Amino acid sequence: MINKYSNSRAFTLIELLIVLVIITIGAVISVPRITTGIDAAKFRNAVSEVVTYLRNTHLDAIVERKDITVSFDYKENVLKRSDNQLFNIPPDIVLAPSLIDDNQVVRFTFYGNGRARGQRVEFVGNDERKATVYVDLISGFAKYDLN
Repeated sequence: MINKYSNSRAFTLIELLIVLVIITIGAVISVPRITTGIDAAKFRNAVSEVVTYLRNTHLDAIVERKDITVSFDYKENVLKRSDNQLFNIPPDIVLAPSLIDDNQVVRFTFYGNGRARGQRVEFVGNDERKATVYVDLISGFAKYDLN
């Protein structure tokens, strides 16, 4: 009698299980790295939104030729401008706990001549990521550094 399955080119069950185990191990190793990268990107984007708002305020001060002050409201989690505009701080970042103090008010002042002044503000994200937001005194340009 001739065995009709001897020349078959199919995979055995054991071969399929080994391949599935290898794929599962690869997924278990790579998923945490992918989610960490996504969280880091969200944090950078949130800090970038705050810096963009400060840069736009700088341009508004130059165009309108008036001084505009931006202050942080810790309780409302917003940035308040002296002309009553508000900007909600993105939920992916919070102010560093060391800076939240009832006696301390963090302000950035943008002058009509293009200059600015202000303190450094540190933001904290998930997994203790940190970023420092500041303005250059001479150019008035808002910047941030990832720590």
